[in-house]
Amino acid sequence: KIKKTVITRGLRKKTPQTLPGGGGGGDSGGMTPAMDNSSSNKRSFGQHCNAIISFVMKQKNTLIRFVMAISLIFVGGFMIKLFSSAAVVDSSAHVELNTSHSYNPDKMHFEDANTQGGDDDDNVVKEPPHGWQTFGFLQIREHFSCDVFDYLLFKPPSMKVWQMILDAYNKEVDSSYKFDEIVPPTHGYLFGRNGEEAPPFYAKSIEGTNRNRGLFASRDIQEGEVVHDGTKSDVVFPDALAWRRFVFALPRKAACDMTEWSWTQRLENDGPMKLLTAINISVLMNMGLNPAQINAVPKSSTSSLFYATKDIKKGEEILTDYDIYDTRFDLTGLGG
Repeated sequence: KIKKTVITRGLRKKTPQTLPGGGGGGDSGGMTPAMDNSSSNKRSFGQHCNAIISFVMKQKNTLIRFVMAISLIFVGGFMIKLFSSAAVVDSSAHVELNTSHSYNPDKMHFEDANTQGGDDDDNVVKEPPHGWQTFGFLQIREHFSCDVFDYLLFKPPSMKVWQMILDAYNKEVDSSYKFDEIVPPTHGYLFGRNGEEAPPFYAKSIEGTNRNRGLFASRDIQEGEVVHDGTKSDVVFPDALAWRRFVFALPRKAACDMTEWSWTQRLENDGPMKLLTAINISVLMNMGLNPAQINAVPKSSTSSLFYATKDIKKGEEILTDYDIYDTRFDLTGLGG
């Protein structure tokens, strides 16, 4: 069951302590003892000032009177500030700025005091709509209004975002799945080929195109090399309901991303259609706009190993063909 959640933002105010004697009464007019003491201090301070001024004026030497008068001005100003501050409550002492940023999988809420762009609701895990258990893929995208996002402003996810996504996946699908201890999701996964720990690509934003984020070769890649090994990266959902639980356990931005980063695939010939995704930058691999741009594809529709179909220069974008896998969400239970 997905729980209703709220967001905690901005300033948290401490409750000021009540001063003793707040009930008041008599001649004090409801004044607390602390306020009364301050008033007495002010009267005593005035009497001392009068005595000092009288003493100064009695001095016959003009220079001595001048020096003593200047000294009195400075000392008096300091003392007035000191006595007055005892009766003033500093409101800033009761305000504490909270800049926490965390995802709490137990309470299913996403706290973010510094959201970047978009509406505040884009970063909040909300209670799912009535009947979410039967929502189809397109209904879910429509519910989150994914088509109105300006994806051109998006950057590759940070480690905090990947961790938030993993927390939701652990809670709703598989609690045993963990990030690799050697290669973080911001760099991919444990590739383990050609003596490399990470796969031969990195993620970055792309300006001036309809592909807002993508993968780029971190070194020269030769034709025939394995560029991406999905067998070490991809996660397979047991059923459509598990995928729905996972997506509805995410705030809007992440939920829309996961609808973009999920696909359907048969893992064996004549096998059932499966729902897959990956919780690392490998999901940012874009599709080539024409066959000449495509440079990394699997050898069959049931394979998750992507081979370079041509030499790829360092810094060149890695582009695949999405049509290798049939997009059939209806065959996974996500029709509609």
